[in-house]
Amino acid sequence: MKTTESVFSTRFGKKNTSVVKKVTTGNVVVYTRVSSKEQADTNLSLETQKKAIEEYAHRNNLNIIAYFGGTYESAKTDGRKEFKRMLEYVRKSNGKISQVLVYTLDRFSRTGGAAIKLTTDLREKYGIDVFAVTQPTDTSNPSGVLHQNIQLLFSEYDNQLRRQKVIAGMREKLKRGVWVQKPPLGYDIIRINNEKKIVLNEEGKKLKLAFNWKINGLMNEEIVVKLNAMGVPMYKQKIHKIFTNPFYCGLLSNSLLDGQVVEGVHEVAVSKEDFLKINNIISGSPQYGIAHNPENKNIPLKVFTKCSKCGEPLTGFLVKAKNIYYYKCRRKGCSCSKNANELNKQFVTLLQKFQVKESLKTIIISQLENTFIDLIKSNTEKLKAIKTHLTEITKKIDLVEEKFYVLGEMNKETFEKFHTKYKSEQNQILKELNSSQNPSSNHKNILDKAFYLCGNMHEMWASGNMRLRERIQRLVFPEGIWYDKEFDTVQTKKVNSIFSAIACCVGDSDCKQKGTNPFLSGQSHLVISEGFKPPTF
Repeated sequence: MKTTESVFSTRFGKKNTSVVKKVTTGNVVVYTRVSSKEQADTNLSLETQKKAIEEYAHRNNLNIIAYFGGTYESAKTDGRKEFKRMLEYVRKSNGKISQVLVYTLDRFSRTGGAAIKLTTDLREKYGIDVFAVTQPTDTSNPSGVLHQNIQLLFSEYDNQLRRQKVIAGMREKLKRGVWVQKPPLGYDIIRINNEKKIVLNEEGKKLKLAFNWKINGLMNEEIVVKLNAMGVPMYKQKIHKIFTNPFYCGLLSNSLLDGQVVEGVHEVAVSKEDFLKINNIISGSPQYGIAHNPENKNIPLKVFTKCSKCGEPLTGFLVKAKNIYYYKCRRKGCSCSKNANELNKQFVTLLQKFQVKESLKTIIISQLENTFIDLIKSNTEKLKAIKTHLTEITKKIDLVEEKFYVLGEMNKETFEKFHTKYKSEQNQILKELNSSQNPSSNHKNILDKAFYLCGNMHEMWASGNMRLRERIQRLVFPEGIWYDKEFDTVQTKKVNSIFSAIACCVGDSDCKQKGTNPFLSGQSHLVISEGFKPPTF
């Protein structure tokens, strides 16, 4: 017969379902890590951790069913790839895992309070303990849990002390002009006589050209196109960041310097003076009170035109009282200015010098066609050599992969050294191959378009939009033009060789006097220079 107490217990008693019983299967997982690649490559810490954990598991009859980590992962956050994979694995083990074994608790995490919450969740929700084999702690009782939590807090405290020392060291180096982070695009870190140097690499040398292009008035969009064609991946936002980063002119700016700018000891890509000029262009030159408006069709020659007296680019502005646009030299105190409409007309007159008569089409097309044929012939030999080199490098890559992956005759360090080297060479060759393709086989159609451009260039510029005007300007005068206020003349220092030859052909008196008409001599000046291509109509 049931007692009253047992009846109440049976009918009304409630069981505690919130507590997860500790898993006692004896199955464990192992997590090991170091903080940096250098530690992973140069010391035996990972092997030491693994060996100590395996010896502990053997002494206590524990069954290791999985290994995680075994690489370099920072413990400042718990977003580590291997760490997250381990947590996912034990959470889905459905009561099969009893412990996560680590060498010390700081190998598990250095996040302090976050680490305490994580170990608590594993223990109370899944019945899994985090156990450090060199810091044994019984977490089945409150005092053991407290002891483990204190160790985790001390790991975070130690991390903060290290961070403080590292930041102090970084700040001191920055004050001495030594950059302490990864350098920006275009730079490599090398060692000379065991001293670290930051120098311009091949991409950096091409970025030097980009700074020159910007100084000479080229738009960012055009610079992006040219850099991509040269094998430097670029887009508008990226080139803007480069043009506004003082690192490229030899100055260091970092939050650790608290607003101070320091002279660096690295190689520079642009002078400080030119860097400031570029940033005056970008910011609209507020010191002169002139807004930079790249799309104003009334002043298409701004920046492209320079003052012949001081060499500074001309900018454009509107005199509201007269409703007339003017070009004006950027240099403070320089009196060089010109009515924009009049200077635009002078430029149209300059372009008319390159206008080709229909009667000369046959001889010009013939000469240009010969140039194309010569280009294709010389380029074919170059392509052949590049493809041969590519085949050789591909064979080397296949060989090291076979020795490492298939035959096991090469260790990981040697494999990565040569594989990285050959892959880099292969990528460089592919870029060169891509940029060295032969000109279009449909060159007659291209030449017809080029001839049309020469015959109508001044009219196209006068009636075209800003994009077309800028393309024509840069195509004919790659270094821009100069305005001489004293004589009210437009001067040119360099003309695209194609158009220079055309000017001679159509009757330029200087060419005739000097006897340099390329179509009449055996020494043709018709060499297709960089950037020569007919615009898209």
